[in-house]
Amino acid sequence: MNKIKLAIFTLSILAIVSCKSNEENQVNNIATDSISVENLDPSNDDIEHDNSLPKYKTIKEMFEASYDFSEEVGTLKFISLEESKLHVQVSKPIFEGDLKNIIAEQVKRDIVYVAFQTFAQTEINALTITSVPNSNDKPNKYFDIYKKTVKVNRENALLILKKYLDTNNFSILYENQNRLWVPSKQFSVLKFEKLNEVYSMIEN
Repeated sequence: MNKIKLAIFTLSILAIVSCKSNEENQVNNIATDSISVENLDPSNDDIEHDNSLPKYKTIKEMFEASYDFSEEVGTLKFISLEESKLHVQVSKPIFEGDLKNIIAEQVKRDIVYVAFQTFAQTEINALTITSVPNSNDKPNKYFDIYKKTVKVNRENALLILKKYLDTNNFSILYENQNRLWVPSKQFSVLKFEKLNEVYSMIEN
């Protein structure tokens, strides 16, 4: 009788060990699969990659994708879409009581932003940018007293990149956050810390 009990006990132990071993093998297989996915060859054309800054064929496509400015709400106008005369107008709403120097800085910032956004996300080499604030209450009301128009080109923008960020790569101006491309800290250097210097260079 004792031998039978011992045999049953031994079989039970073996069954438990076997189940545990199978579970560990399954966990190891899952972990291995995860590692193999992470280490897939990035040169494989059959794999979708999300590590390159999107490029657009036209500036119109770029604006449509970014939602920074919109024709529908009066913050974007395409004055000319001819390649040799490319000219866009952008606006940021202002409020009653906004300080004049803050408004003036925003006008400059929008020009710097659109210029470097264009060179980073398209193959366009030159364009004219007009920045003029509009009323938050009446979007079709523009404040021409603050209006600025600047013709910018890629060559000059590259000089600015090299001087202030020590790079020739426009893509560093953006970073991928959860598959969403947003302006990087380097872009903030151009738009905030060095705004006046950058605007002065890009204006000439």
